Amino acid sequence: MGYKGRITGITFVAIIIIVIRTFVKLNFGETPHGIPLPASILMIVGWYLGREYDKSVYKANRDSLTGLFNRRYVLDNIQKSFSKAKRKRNKLAIILLDVNDFKQINDNLGHETGDQVLKCISDLLIDSFASEDIVARWGGDEFLIVSSFTDETMLNQKVSHFKGSIKGKHWRHNGLSVSIGKAIYPSDDKTFESLISKADANMYRFKSYHNSNT
Repeated sequence: MGYKGRITGITFVAIIIIVIRTFVKLNFGETPHGIPLPASILMIVGWYLGREYDKSVYKANRDSLTGLFNRRYVLDNIQKSFSKAKRKRNKLAIILLDVNDFKQINDNLGHETGDQVLKCISDLLIDSFASEDIVARWGGDEFLIVSSFTDETMLNQKVSHFKGSIKGKHWRHNGLSVSIGKAIYPSDDKTFESLISKADANMYRFKSYHNSNT
């Protein structure tokens, strides 16, 4: 959770206090000593309101089950990611993945187990990708990662680390696998809509291969 609301609240109150102290000095020739009780109360109120704002922003941008960013956050911020990548002359990977046979997990083991699987995958994604990457729950059992890179080897290492974590973990059911598809900006396309469409097509191509071999 960020601190923007709290910083803004405290800054606003501090400005009010400075204005009041300046007014008193200019009109009465002296500056109040210390911080009077009303000013202290205003600081507390400013901090509280800022904290509530930060909480509301955090909840609006996060998936309630996994704690990852949600679709809304991605759509609101993806153009910033494109602009940053263009400015730094980096490439940007749009990665989609979903859980193979997730419906069977829910049907056979229950939705609570399905939720635990999604939470675990979320933790493995956070562990595999960098803090500056966007890791989001795109919907259902589908996840999206936006990752900036200069060397595709580094990107592949992140994906490989995640795949290794999936294989190395002990799952309650008989193994678990995911289908992954990616598209690269700007080599594959330059709009998010086109890139997400290509990543989705690549993911389902991988899923079809998985289904034909199980």
